[in-house]
Amino acid sequence: MALRHGPDLHPLRARGPDRVARSDKRLSAARDLVLPQSVSTVRVRGPRRIRPLHPDQPDRRMKALAVVSIAALDLRRHPSHRSELRSQLLLGELVSVRSLARGGQWARIENHGDGYRGWARTWGLRSLSEGEAEEWKRRARWRVAQRHVEVRSGPGGGSIVTPLFWNSAVAIVASRGAFSKLSLPDGSEGWVPRRVLRASVRPAGSLMRLIRDFHGIPYLWGGRTPLGFDCSGFVQQVMAAVGLSLPRDAHEQFLFCRERPITRSPRPGDLLFFGRRGGRMTHVAIALGGGSFGHARGTVRVNSLLEANPLYDKVLARSLRAIGRPEPGLRHSC
Repeated sequence: MALRHGPDLHPLRARGPDRVARSDKRLSAARDLVLPQSVSTVRVRGPRRIRPLHPDQPDRRMKALAVVSIAALDLRRHPSHRSELRSQLLLGELVSVRSLARGGQWARIENHGDGYRGWARTWGLRSLSEGEAEEWKRRARWRVAQRHVEVRSGPGGGSIVTPLFWNSAVAIVASRGAFSKLSLPDGSEGWVPRRVLRASVRPAGSLMRLIRDFHGIPYLWGGRTPLGFDCSGFVQQVMAAVGLSLPRDAHEQFLFCRERPITRSPRPGDLLFFGRRGGRMTHVAIALGGGSFGHARGTVRVNSLLEANPLYDKVLARSLRAIGRPEPGLRHSC
């Protein structure tokens, strides 16, 4: 059964969850969501106090599947729009639902791709059975290959069905000329130019072009879309475009790299990790060759480790702590 989601994406007014639940009839769809009995509902008393109704049931036993059905879904630390933005999920990503809060308006979820957990609004999710989730993974083999595209009701025109962001997963069900018809997670369909989709990953040699394509995009804490990236979100998305899956945060990404000697001219595709000695890695960048690196810091930009280069970044050059080569399946301890 699919979660219904209304068009209002604004934060809740300060009326209290009980009054909102009584006044907003659209919440009934979320309250009636059929989930396995192992998924508990969570009561929220105040902005940050979360008490499970069944504390004897650990999270690992809660099983319910869903797919992100809107262009970008914010993942927050607590079930509130005022809470810290931890990450973002893209249309087509699969998640596990752990519990519900605030009358079914919020779901505590785990992203299947990178294991990240947080709270998201249920309006951006569609529930799936295990069979439907496997079918979606099989069909959604195509990825959006540019910053942003609008899915239209007809080939070459018509009304906007939904926007899509870079790396979103979609399924192609038909083609007509230079256009492809997409099947979307919420059951709707629409058309995009075929050239904006890719079925295979880009070669690693296209890293410089990829980073230049996103040059100037603003920094956003928790961001994973071309509307705004944080440093690790940008690295994660660039690596995904060349076929490498990485965790969400910089210190976790380091665990999936083969460490290399520190040099001022790392190989293209190496990851550069920065931070204070004795602490976690707090920043990550992608080596482009010749001492240059691309990263999200203020904006997506290119800087250099070489003092003679006009793009030299003195602060980062002095805080370089490690260089690593991403390797699929590798995980080591710090």
